Amino acid sequence: MTEREKKMLVSKDEYDYLIEQLGYELPGIKKPVIRQINYYFDTEDLAMNQNHITCRIRLKNGHYKGIIKRHFPDTDQSTETEIKIYDGIDENTFTDMGLQLQGSLITERCIIFKDSNHEIVLDKNEYLGYTDYEIEIEYSPEYEEKAELTLKALHNMLVKWKNASSLRKNTTDFKNVSSKSSRFFERKKLATKKQ
Repeated sequence: MTEREKKMLVSKDEYDYLIEQLGYELPGIKKPVIRQINYYFDTEDLAMNQNHITCRIRLKNGHYKGIIKRHFPDTDQSTETEIKIYDGIDENTFTDMGLQLQGSLITERCIIFKDSNHEIVLDKNEYLGYTDYEIEIEYSPEYEEKAELTLKALHNMLVKWKNASSLRKNTTDFKNVSSKSSRFFERKKLATKKQ
């Protein structure tokens, strides 16, 4: 399966502003926040990641799902292949391949909009002692232009809010934002270098 995603990293202030504007903190209104955990597997020298391949098991709603994801650098595209998971993160196809658990990334996902052609989400990601925030739009091929326009509109909304407030820091650009797994492995490499 081919996956197409556009992303924009946002600051904690921007995330909090969007959560408030989108009604996730209104009393009496219960909007769903989905919690998922990605467990990443790789060789000791992180060879899979270096070759733009992510081996992950996702725990969501009490169910494990194994995915091998091949990223196409400098594009919004990747392909996903589901693999069999027979005993969670301890024993699985990845461990049978000799891969080791490298760590986990916990996402709290707020769904802004979803239909059959695209999904817009706001994610809070925690991994390796670090937290980041992002807007992610997953879209079908014929909706690429609409996804790009939506991301620009959200970016412009944040710029206007920042200009009207005392927060003058620039809003993060939304070109070439790396995937969650890439950000996880970059932080993993930095932590390894410090040891």
